[in-house]
Amino acid sequence: MTHWPHWLPLVAALPMVGGVLTPLLFRSRPSLAWAWAVSIASVTTLASSALLLTLVGSGPFSYAVGGWLPDYGIELQFDPVSALISPVCIIGLLSLIFSRRYVERSIDPKKVSFFYALVLVNLGGLNGFMMTGDLFNMFVFMEIFSVSAYALVATAREPIAALAAFKYLLMGALSSLLVLFSAGVVFAMTGTLNIADAASRMDVAGPMPAALALAALATGFAVKAALFPVHFWLPDAHAAAPAPVSAILSALVVKAGVVGMLRTLELFAGAEQLLQPLLTSLVWLGALGALGGALMALVQRDIKLMLAYSTVANIGYIFIGLGLATASAATGAMAHTLNHAVIKSALFLAAGAIIHRTGLRHIDDLRGLARRMPVTSFAMAFALVSLSGVPPMAGFVGKWQIAVGALQAGRPAVLAVMIIAGLIVLAFSVRVINALYFRPPSRISVASATEVPLSMLLPIAILTAGCLGLGMTGQPVLEFVAPVIKNLYGAVP
Repeated sequence: MTHWPHWLPLVAALPMVGGVLTPLLFRSRPSLAWAWAVSIASVTTLASSALLLTLVGSGPFSYAVGGWLPDYGIELQFDPVSALISPVCIIGLLSLIFSRRYVERSIDPKKVSFFYALVLVNLGGLNGFMMTGDLFNMFVFMEIFSVSAYALVATAREPIAALAAFKYLLMGALSSLLVLFSAGVVFAMTGTLNIADAASRMDVAGPMPAALALAALATGFAVKAALFPVHFWLPDAHAAAPAPVSAILSALVVKAGVVGMLRTLELFAGAEQLLQPLLTSLVWLGALGALGGALMALVQRDIKLMLAYSTVANIGYIFIGLGLATASAATGAMAHTLNHAVIKSALFLAAGAIIHRTGLRHIDDLRGLARRMPVTSFAMAFALVSLSGVPPMAGFVGKWQIAVGALQAGRPAVLAVMIIAGLIVLAFSVRVINALYFRPPSRISVASATEVPLSMLLPIAILTAGCLGLGMTGQPVLEFVAPVIKNLYGAVP
């Protein structure tokens, strides 16, 4: 295993370097830029898969960049939380494959090479963020994937894209400022930025500085994750972005906020008195987000806005699980982080395929589409059923565990909110399925539509299959993430 840790910098550096080179090499040759980006993402995916197999076989490992050990060096670590880079790379690769034909209509030809460059840089930033064991470098990698995400939203031809990207930038800047401030406070208290070392020294810190650092970190990552009530940047950004970008943002970028919150819990694992108010807040903010996001999704008529608000609802479920802090709820939250990423990427790519072929986004305008685009419509319906939490689909696994955790924690009111929110999600899912399958066409573009090319169908099909596969293999996923719960929560029951 000694050589595998050296691969950790590769999965972060390769996409970023490849992204920087893309417009320099292929600015006037979009097809070559696509092939280059897919090749870079493929190599990165293979490397991340090898790291995952090593983790499963040998346990967590780390790499000291440049040979400098903590406290002074930068440490990259690979544990069950960092293992999220494997699905991150797979979803990023599939989104790139999908993009080849999609960007022909959706993005200015002069911007195509920059689009692929930004996707690669975003992928590298996400990988680095999830692997780093250093607070300051979490901030650096967060800036890398955040700035690229703002720019990706702005590449769309939608009239609202520039405004949505600007709103996203303002909220992202606030998030970054809070994380950077917290890193400074933690360093002043402990003399180190390494998360594991700082956690072991947190007991020597005063309660007020520690509380300030915890509050700022939690708020910064809550903004990044679009947790209610700091979610309002998300619907416009995700709806206005090109469909492959929407898939990346909803499936991956907001999950970085969840990973950041997990690292925050790891950092303050021994400070039970500080963590308890935070965990209580996460439960109720998550519950409000789950219910409010589901209600807002229910009243939407734009299919991408509906999917964007459903992300707010599912982030709420995840934070309920993290806040309940029972073994069942926390493992369910971590499993749902993965499962929702797959489900939502399938949904946004399917929505993108529909918009690409018909030019329509209003749900009622899509009536009868299943007759003309059967594969895409089936993928949309199948992923919506999974999103609703119907067993044995992927959406069921995490939600069920979180519900069990709510009962174990004696929180029946939280369970009731989850059930109501789940029924609302099922209601808007049925509305879309009814329009696709059981209503006659009302638009010429629907009546004349044809299926999208194989390069777009294949990623959708793979992700749709994942919606079932992750549900059928839910127990191994739960067992994989279970060992990290004690480290995250320390003495919290």
